Amino acid sequence: MDSILKDDHGVYRWNGVIDKRYEHKTFGIVFGVCGGICIMFVIMGIMLGGGLLGIMLLTAIGVMAVCGAVCWLFNLNAGKRKQGYLMTEVGVSLKQRRSYSPLTFRSIRKAVIYPSRDMIELYQIAGSAPVFVPHDDFDFVKDYILRRLPETAEIVYG
Repeated sequence: MDSILKDDHGVYRWNGVIDKRYEHKTFGIVFGVCGGICIMFVIMGIMLGGGLLGIMLLTAIGVMAVCGAVCWLFNLNAGKRKQGYLMTEVGVSLKQRRSYSPLTFRSIRKAVIYPSRDMIELYQIAGSAPVFVPHDDFDFVKDYILRRLPETAEIVYG
């Protein structure tokens, strides 16, 4: 294992590169939310009538322009951003600024494994979390996680 480090307490640490396709999915969600907001502006303009329709249309165009610019800027670094991880016998934790957000193995309901993308998406009752793994260590992390998931967890290969 070249890129995963194990400390004296048995904790594995690594940084995984976030997959471009995962980021593009996020951009699609952002565009969808912004588009919904714009539709609300247009409907409000139609309902209020008068000269407000033009103002609401300009507001909607402005929102979509800002949304597009932000997504474009983030897309410039797509596939270069990294996510930090800790992995123990109990679970995997994603680094969130200065702390870690834990994801316990016993709470996992489904795991979708993407070997071609070096990614494992773990699903709980309330959402999911991607685990991006360095290519050379993917099989180790996959096997480590799969051995610790509950028997009831669904395993899917994508």
